[in-house]
Amino acid sequence: MDNQWKDSIKSESFWLRSIFMVLFFIVYRIVDILVLLVAISQWLYVLLSGDANQGLKKFANGLSLYVAQIINYLSYNSEEKPYPFSDWPEQKPATKTTRRKTSRKTTRKTSAKTEAVEDKGDA
Repeated sequence: MDNQWKDSIKSESFWLRSIFMVLFFIVYRIVDILVLLVAISQWLYVLLSGDANQGLKKFANGLSLYVAQIINYLSYNSEEKPYPFSDWPEQKPATKTTRRKTSRKTTRKTSAKTEAVEDKGDA
């Protein structure tokens, strides 16, 4: 165990990764502030217009994927360095969230028989 520790301390790759980790942690903190600014901007936009800004949604989606890349690198879940040392993460299409009025069937057992009961959703 003592030899392994000494080998790690002398390893150039260990120190190089350590430097990259410090740099990406600083980038992460900057992106964190940027996410806050995007969230406030989107909130104001929705307040004034009633609908979300599609450009901000797309930008925020890209930022979330980039943050995931950084966290994976910092936590040793990935050896691939995040952007700009690799490609910008590919964006997934945004999903639209809407509430639908649905009915669901539940089955209830009684002592003599099983009956299906239809339950209408609230709202």
